[in-house]
Amino acid sequence: MTTLLEDFLSGDRSRVIQAVWETIHSRDPVILDPLVAALPQIRRTAAKLDLGGMIYSNNGHLEHAFTKLEHYRDGKCWCAAYPGILTHDPRKEEAAGRIKILSTSEPGWSMTYLAECTVCGRHFDIEQGDHHFTWWNWVPQGLKRRRGEV
Repeated sequence: MTTLLEDFLSGDRSRVIQAVWETIHSRDPVILDPLVAALPQIRRTAAKLDLGGMIYSNNGHLEHAFTKLEHYRDGKCWCAAYPGILTHDPRKEEAAGRIKILSTSEPGWSMTYLAECTVCGRHFDIEQGDHHFTWWNWVPQGLKRRRGEV
């Protein structure tokens, strides 16, 4: 079994894309710590690749994975990674226990959500839209408490 670091450094497009998504969805320090330590090397190696993408560039997802690792390195809450990428479905995030949906608009393709991070309490206004795929734009309202505080 290969590590995510090996996947990022492989130069193989499919392995790098797989590593990107695992990084974006992970909250496991055992997985993320080695990536943070090697972030400059990963940036140099993986950033040279054209990762393709039909509607949205996979290189944009790569940059988002880098941002998530930087936020993690800097001690920011996990929710700091929500803005900037359109693929975080609030219903899936709630099912994973990462947020609590406080309210929604009427169901439909243009729904809005108000959600709260279960770690730091930050509230987000989330706009759902649809254009070739369903997307979610997360806008933070503010910070109530820091990670690790009760």
